[in-house]
Amino acid sequence: MAYPEERSRLSKHFDGPESSYKDRWADLWDAGDFLPWDRGGPNPALIDLLDQRKDLLGDCFIQEVAAVKRRKRALVPGCGRGYDVLLLASHGYDAYGLEVSAKATQRCLEEKAANAHTYSPKNESAGAGESTFLNGDFFQSNWASDLGVLMRSTSDDAPGLGTTDVEALDQESFSSPDLP
Repeated sequence: MAYPEERSRLSKHFDGPESSYKDRWADLWDAGDFLPWDRGGPNPALIDLLDQRKDLLGDCFIQEVAAVKRRKRALVPGCGRGYDVLLLASHGYDAYGLEVSAKATQRCLEEKAANAHTYSPKNESAGAGESTFLNGDFFQSNWASDLGVLMRSTSDDAPGLGTTDVEALDQESFSSPDLP
């Protein structure tokens, strides 16, 4: 989205009360004629990171207790048509795309069905991870339990209005009395 007229149009679209931002995103996806952020494929920087800078991410597994490995998880909030989610899964991550618009979530599933061959596993021994698409608002916690994630506000005096931390939890952590 490099063109000033696109930025201006998008800015005007979002003028108004902050409480209506979800509907404004949904309006754009429902109309489908103005999606300036959609490049038609994964983010080039993410492609470079996964292909050329494996030293920064390591492999797609986490070593847990007793030599048990599990796949690393990646969350892509505002995932659009899901290109980055599908790319991450092809590199072995269990990748989750989160979209506030039901239409965008539908587009993710369509992209996955139509172009699965484009996102074949990049490492045959690791195989592909799962790609999952969720409809939800990143700034709310309504989606978090689907991933085993705890959302916590860091503002003690105004819960929900401060910075939000996202912490991945395993299933045992949900029943632990030591939750943060």
